[in-house]
Amino acid sequence: MKVLYIHGFNSAGYGEKINHLKEFFGDENVIAPTLPYDPKKAMKLLEFLVDAIKEKDKLLLVGTSLGGFYALHLANKFKVPAILINPSTDPYTSLRSQVGPQINYKSNEEYVFTEEHLNSLKDYYVPEEKQKELSQLVSVYLDEADELLDSHETKRYFEPKGIYVKMFPGGNHRFTHMPELLQDLKDRGQV
Repeated sequence: MKVLYIHGFNSAGYGEKINHLKEFFGDENVIAPTLPYDPKKAMKLLEFLVDAIKEKDKLLLVGTSLGGFYALHLANKFKVPAILINPSTDPYTSLRSQVGPQINYKSNEEYVFTEEHLNSLKDYYVPEEKQKELSQLVSVYLDEADELLDSHETKRYFEPKGIYVKMFPGGNHRFTHMPELLQDLKDRGQV
């Protein structure tokens, strides 16, 4: 099984969550690209990777925050399983305050996040009736003390659609429960 890790806004394809995934699945089975900040370019790359990988291997998507939003779109388009970690459900709203000059906190890349970038995120929204059809493919994991996205609101968003949601006490937006998440996947027979 291959794992495609999709990072969040102003992040990169390396870090603690990816290290946990590599330890669990094997270094050679985890693909974690650093994505372009432009959502259209990021999605073009992700769709290319998903299409190429799923032809040869079983694929699991793991997306965090904005990456969780992207992963939901990819799960719907390609019918592949996805793990959403502290996912954004409406980044075109939650990222509105980020329009303007940015510095990626991991890579130090400087760029301008524009209104056009923000609005292009709407192209990847999965309608609620389609989300219900993904209940066997998608699982959501939340840290209750996420300081950026309301974890209880996210839980209320996904649970009525029959999507599995597990919330851990404490934590933060960066998500501090990767070992527990991986154990839960194993216990549930998802991996």
